Amino acid sequence: MRLQALHLTNVRKFTGKRASITGIGRGITVVSEANEFGKSTFFDALHALFFEKYGSGAKPVKSLQPYAGGAVEVAAEIETEQGSFLVEKRFLSRKMARIIRLSDKAIVAQDDEAERWISALLGAAGDGPAGLLWVRLNAGR
Repeated sequence: MRLQALHLTNVRKFTGKRASITGIGRGITVVSEANEFGKSTFFDALHALFFEKYGSGAKPVKSLQPYAGGAVEVAAEIETEQGSFLVEKRFLSRKMARIIRLSDKAIVAQDDEAERWISALLGAAGDGPAGLLWVRLNAGR
């Protein structure tokens, strides 16, 4: 699996807004900005997308909700051996999970079936991010 883009809607500092990281290419991608620009928010949301169930109200999910409340939405465009897909979840309000094949916009799986699709995609990494993502935050210079 290769991450191509990440989209957040109504997540933490992005209250009522959509924020995206797009154009993620092959090889090493560096996300670099000053403190408080939302880098950690993107990584926490990515983790929730792949490792928290859409019906979860657990701390990692609740921590994504802005002070104003509302549904938290996280979506990722990914490339797999089977093609390119949009993996999306809405947490906390109007909960849902959905997998969309990008080539024809067909819905491949929804809700619990989407969770099983994600689990199958992750295989052994389904218990945590080992091998999926490596992040190092620099605490300042």
